[in-house]
Amino acid sequence: MRNIAALVLASMFVVISTASLAETANTTHAATIPDICASCGYKNTEGHHYRNNETSDNDHMFNGITLTEQQRQQMRDLMAQKHQQHSLMLINRAEREEMRKLVTAKDFDEAAVKAQAEKMARYNVERQVEMARIHHQMYQLLTPEQQAQLEQHHRQHMSQLPN
Repeated sequence: MRNIAALVLASMFVVISTASLAETANTTHAATIPDICASCGYKNTEGHHYRNNETSDNDHMFNGITLTEQQRQQMRDLMAQKHQQHSLMLINRAEREEMRKLVTAKDFDEAAVKAQAEKMARYNVERQVEMARIHHQMYQLLTPEQQAQLEQHHRQHMSQLPN
């Protein structure tokens, strides 16, 4: 049970950190989006996985920062890598179906549900660690001035959040 709690807390930390960086955005970089989503094959113009048919939630991490063309290309490459790895780490349909079977079974098997939940949580943690790794690599592409600007955006956003 402690493992599940730790996994949930770690997941929440990564999601909150990513969300806070995403919300500092004020421009879009639609060019960083691949033409086809590697995880499902849908075109980005179809709006699948993409907000406002333009960009995904995680693509806003560096909005508000003026990037050089070289930085943009390197970030496009990292995003393409992210989409490839994301498709490999998705909790597959069989795992979700297994959880559904456990939930809808005549008798509740707590041990089986815990085991399945832990298995699914491991997938989520691995995916979030990989997302954080790619965001870190993208952050390292920034100049010290750009990093300072991003930090300022982050502090400003955090000051607006309720405790």
